[in-house]
Amino acid sequence: MKTTDTGERRVYVWDLPTRLFHWSLLALVIIAWFTGEEEGSAALIHRYAGEAIAGLIVFRVIWGFVGGERARFADFAAGPSAIVAHVRDLFSKQPKRHLGHNPLGGVAVFALLAVTTGIVVTGLFSGSEHNVGPFVGLWGLELSEVHEALFRALQALVVVHVLGVAVETLRAKDDLVPAMVTGSKRRRADEPGEDAEPASIIALLMALGAGVAVCLALMAQPLPTADRGSPEVDETYFESEAD
Repeated sequence: MKTTDTGERRVYVWDLPTRLFHWSLLALVIIAWFTGEEEGSAALIHRYAGEAIAGLIVFRVIWGFVGGERARFADFAAGPSAIVAHVRDLFSKQPKRHLGHNPLGGVAVFALLAVTTGIVVTGLFSGSEHNVGPFVGLWGLELSEVHEALFRALQALVVVHVLGVAVETLRAKDDLVPAMVTGSKRRRADEPGEDAEPASIIALLMALGAGVAVCLALMAQPLPTADRGSPEVDETYFESEAD
């Protein structure tokens, strides 16, 4: 914790792994978005982006239990009463500022993780003319329609999340975006809050190792063949691959 010349304190909130996860996930989602309908090398980039996202999610779930103090799910999981109270407080004369995720922000984290997980899983079982997941046709599953629907849901959630960040920033005068870049927040001398406790190196290596292992395992999967047994897969994909 550092005190500035204005009497404010800089409180350490977000650890580096949490910040890297946040911005890496955003970048990979954007890449997957713009390569989703493409063919050739772009289609391969789409697949690898999705499998990298899978590794990130595995990392974040583990990090939610063993990571830094503010990154842990227990720090921002909130019940309905706490969420309602936060909404009411947000529109009061002087809203309370939260060091970590506020109750609504916590809901957003869980929702975004859940929907993104659904997109990754259904993507692995999706097939189209130009892009095929490594597990499409397995157990007769072809989930491209669900994959598309979940991505639309993610787009809506992102819009709501951005609006929520804007409202929180304006109402509570809390710079949330810069905090996710620098890792720290400014607090008045009379405001409560201490530096977040960091995680151990062992915890970081465990979460990082699991995420990388999942990512590499998925990337190593061969593309499915046309005889896997899923009539829903567009056969023109396999025909184009054979040309």
